[in-house]
Formats: sequence, C-alpha cells, structure tokens
Amino acid sequence: MINNGLNNHSSLATKQVLPVDNVNHTLSSKLQHSPLEIAPKLIPELATELSPKITSDFLSQFSDEKVAQLLQQQLSMLITPAKKANISSYHYSAEELAIRTVITSQQEGLLKNEHSDKLIQRLNKSVTDIQGAYANTSDILFNLGQLGHQQTSFLASSQQRVERALNPYMESINRSKHEDDDNYRFQLSVKTKEGDIINITFNSSQGYDESAGKTADNFSLSYEVEGDLSEAEHQALTEVLAGVGEMADEFFKVSQYANSRYVPVNQGDMNLDFLADFNHQQLSGFDVSFSTTQNDVLDTGENTLDLSYSIDEASNQQALVFKSESGQNEIDFALDMSTIGAKDTQQMQQYLASLDQSLEDSRVNSTEDSKDSAFGRKGDKTMQQGFELFKGAFASMSSAAERYSSIESLADKQFNDGRAMVADLVDNMITNDPRYQGLGNSTQNSLGAGISKLADFDAKFEFAMDRGDYQPKSNVALSQATEQQKSGELKGVTQSKNVSSHFDYQNTRPDYYDSEESYNINTAVKNNELVGLDQYQQIDIDKKTYQYNQDKSQYELKMALTEKTTHESNIRLINDIWLESNENSHKMDKKERINEIGEQDNFKNTNHYSHNKLVTLIGDLDKLAQDKDARREYLTQLSQVNFFMDNNK
Repeated sequence: MINNGLNNHSSLATKQVLPVDNVNHTLSSKLQHSPLEIAPKLIPELATELSPKITSDFLSQFSDEKVAQLLQQQLSMLITPAKKANISSYHYSAEELAIRTVITSQQEGLLKNEHSDKLIQRLNKSVTDIQGAYANTSDILFNLGQLGHQQTSFLASSQQRVERALNPYMESINRSKHEDDDNYRFQLSVKTKEGDIINITFNSSQGYDESAGKTADNFSLSYEVEGDLSEAEHQALTEVLAGVGEMADEFFKVSQYANSRYVPVNQGDMNLDFLADFNHQQLSGFDVSFSTTQNDVLDTGENTLDLSYSIDEASNQQALVFKSESGQNEIDFALDMSTIGAKDTQQMQQYLASLDQSLEDSRVNSTEDSKDSAFGRKGDKTMQQGFELFKGAFASMSSAAERYSSIESLADKQFNDGRAMVADLVDNMITNDPRYQGLGNSTQNSLGAGISKLADFDAKFEFAMDRGDYQPKSNVALSQATEQQKSGELKGVTQSKNVSSHFDYQNTRPDYYDSEESYNINTAVKNNELVGLDQYQQIDIDKKTYQYNQDKSQYELKMALTEKTTHESNIRLINDIWLESNENSHKMDKKERINEIGEQDNFKNTNHYSHNKLVTLIGDLDKLAQDKDARREYLTQLSQVNFFMDNNK
C-alpha cells in the first residue's frame, strides 16, 4: 500500500551488490558432458553413494544438502591455497565461506596498507566472485536438469543471507566516500473531471554527509491540491492511491533486490488490475513516476518507471502509456482503447494467446540458438515480466470498458447491442450450421473467427536492450477496429483484427524478423437474419539473417525468407439458398547461402506456390430454374447484398 511505501522509508535501503550478469560465466570442459557423467566429478561423495553409476532417477532428487555441497565447492575455489592454509579444520557453511572470501581479501589489502579506493575495488571483486560462484552453481544445476523450484529457492535464500550479512559493511565503506549515493523518488499527479489536480511527491535519500562526518538519511513528502475535493472525489483518489501504492511497493522491492541473481518469490508481482475499477465518473486520469538512483561505483545506475492513464469522455477513449528503464533494458507499451465494449471471454483468451505466440515467435526468431534468444536468459525473464504487465493492463482496460458501457447513454447501448446481435448471428452460423466451411483450418487463425464484442483498441509493446554495439529490440502489436453500417433494410458490422511481431538490432546489425496476421470480417443482416458473411485472413512472414565477413568488414546475407498465406470465405444465405466461395493460397520463397564466408556467393533457392478455390451451392435449385419470379427475386436480393458488402469493405 502507498502508506507502506511512503512512511516506512527505512525499508528502502539499497542492496549494494554487483549484478551477476555483468560477468560471463563459462562452464569448464568437464561440464560439457552429460549429467550422468559429470555429477560424480562435481560431488565425489555421489560416486560412492550411487555406485556403480548414477541413474536418471537420481537426477530429479538433488536435495538441499547436495546443492550446498556443489555451492561450497564453487565458493572454495575463490580461496587460494595459501589462504586455505590459514583456515581451521572447521566445516564452513556456504554462507560462511562466501563471507570468508571478503574478510580474507580485505585483510590482505589492509596488510598492504591499501587506501579506500583499492579496498572498494577488492570489495567489488569479492562480491562479483561470490555472485559468480552462485551463478556457476545455477548453471551447473541447469545443465544437469536439476534447476527446479526447490534448488532455485535454496540458492536464492543462501545468496540473500550473504547479501544481508555484507550489506552493512558495504554501505559503510561506500558511504564514507560517496555522498547521496542512493535516492528513491515517487511522484503522483491525479486530475479530477472537474479539473482539480492532486500532486504527491515523496523522496528518500541516503548518503554520507562529509561536513557532519556521519551517515545522512533524508526524507520528504509533499501533498498539494489545486481546487476543492468532494467526498466522492476523495474516495476515488483513495482508490487510485491504493493501486499506485501497491505498484510502488513492488517497484522499490524489486529495485532493492535488483542486483541479486534471484528475485524472491512474489517480488516481481506488479500489476495494473486496479485500472478495471478506475472511477471515470470522478477522475479523468493520473500520471505516476518511480525512480531509484544508486551508487555509480557499483554501476547499478538509475531505475525508472513512468505511467500515464487518462479517459476522454468526449471521444469515448481511454489511453495508457508505460515506460520503464533499468540498466540496459527498456520496456515501453501503449494502449488506446474505446470505453464502449462488452464481455467476450473467449475472444479475450484468444487475444492473450495470440500475444504470447507473437512474442515467442519474435524471441525464437531473434537467434539461431534454440535455447536462448538474442536477449539472453535473464533478458528474456525481464521481457516476460514486462509483457505480463502489458497483458494485465490490456485485460483491465477491457474490463473497465465493459463497466463503462453499462452506464453510458442509450445511444451507446444501442450501438453496443447492435454489434452484439450481429456477433451472435455470426457465431451461430460458424458454430451450428453444418453447411459452413469458412476459413478451413481454424488453428491457423490465432485471432479467432467471428465478431469480437470487446472494446476496440490499439496495443503496442516493445522491449529493447542497449549494450553499445549490441542493441536487440522486440515489438508486438495487437489491434481491433469495428464499424457499423446501415442502408435501407440492410445493416451490418465490419471488423478487422491484426497482430504482428518484429525483431531487429536497431541498426547494430541488419538481421530482422517480421510477422503479421490479419483477419477481416464483413456482414449483412436483414430482418435480424444473417444474409452475408465475408471473411479474409492473411499471414505474412519476412525474415533475413546475416553473417559477418571479417575480411570485408561487412555483413553478408545468410538466409532470406518471405512467406504469404491467405484464406478467404464469402457466404450468401438468401431465401435458404447457401452460396459459399472458398479460396486458399500459399507462397514461399527462401534463399540460403551454401558457401563458406569469404567464398564467392552461392545460394540455394526454394520456392513453393499453391492455390485452390471451391464454390458450394446448396438449396432448392430446381425452384430457381423453374420459377422466373423466384429467380428474379433471388438475383435482386443477391445483388443488393453484394453491393452493400462491397461498399463496406
């Protein structure tokens, strides 16, 4: 809650430990073999316990004791033989060994009369080495297929105990040299529908005051209101503060553990669920900003989060903009959504699944490595956390639109009810009419056939990493747009759904991946009966990968792929005569380099094209052939429906 974030500033103490991922940890050649071969070498005791060989069953039974043995082995490598000679025969725990490496290193520096800068360098190196030992242990367990929840929790708890033990000493030695090392900032601005503005600002900083010669902890909180708040506005503000306060708690908790390889359970559970209950009758929006600035000697930099949410009653639109920067990673997403919509659980599930698949496609196609993406294992986790927040905001804003619609004007209700009626007619035909063929293989349509009742929207997500000359970036976008038409006795709904994913390296190298899927539906209704249904789906893929030619100092094309798949269905149901046209096509062009770097360009080309079309006519055709009036009436209505639908495309 916000009170916890603002009043209990002592909980915002920074964990000053270097990030594990700043160091590359490479497994030794001994670890390149199968888990069955290397496990006895890592922990000799296992060989005698499981003689003559380790079974696969054992590999799912690594206890805390065995993980501790492996961790102790990694930590003991940090102590040189000369230092080990000074250690008694006492059996140290993993945490004690970790702290011992720091103590022995500092003692060595003091014996050499090293000044504070050197001691800080030693301290940072010790912390990096300790985290490297934990990282190596994790990597070894991962390669053994043993990095499960129990093992991860054990390592996380162990490392946190080490960090807690070292933190007071690290704060002391760093603050003695650097003033205003750590700063936490929280800003919130809320605007009411009447135009009143509420501003809340919170600051907490910690550092060393050289003039006073002691540690300084500064805290400030300001609360300003421009205008007079009614009781209803005050209640709405309290609800926003509750939601934003929970966000603040999670943000500062995550920042506190930002340098740990392991984030404690539930520390990354930030969400935007409170948007579903945002009081649009009293408030028009809010802006919130969080930031933490930490010791630059430890190279942890600044973490920021900015969020803006607003509702425009005149245009029936709500908008959200989110941006988060943490170290080398940046997350951006934006959602523009109508406030008019209805509940559609199945469609929401399809959209969320489509978003997940699009992000996974982008991730998988970012590299040729089947295990990790271009962002690495930790980058993937960070991206996924941001993506879950994005999906949560999408679902919450959709729920808010459903709630807003229930209390909007009669005209808006009629608009929404009209779409809902047509959506039900389409769903009934697709689901229950045995004559329906539609787009064929429905599994290829990730966006879902039929008309969505959800509020229209345009949603975009982006994750980028900046490592200087290495800058991978992934984008995912999803949108829905709906229109209603009426002409004489005919009325209809047209709707487009689109999802896309993109990956590139932001000009640091030319590789890229593009994927886009679109689904368009067009309907005609007469006397509350569906007389026309057109559907069109298209999937496009465009991908290029390159390899670097050292001799020419340039990138050369390695593979190029373009692929296009289309499905089309046009149905007319007039006087119980079913006329359906189905058309499908697929085109693929692939170009692959088959020569080595430096040799003359030589490519293998693969091409494929297929196309088919089927027209189905079901009904009393004899009546049309024999009865001129019936035939004339049918053709007249068919022409009217075709004209109506062609004009609405």
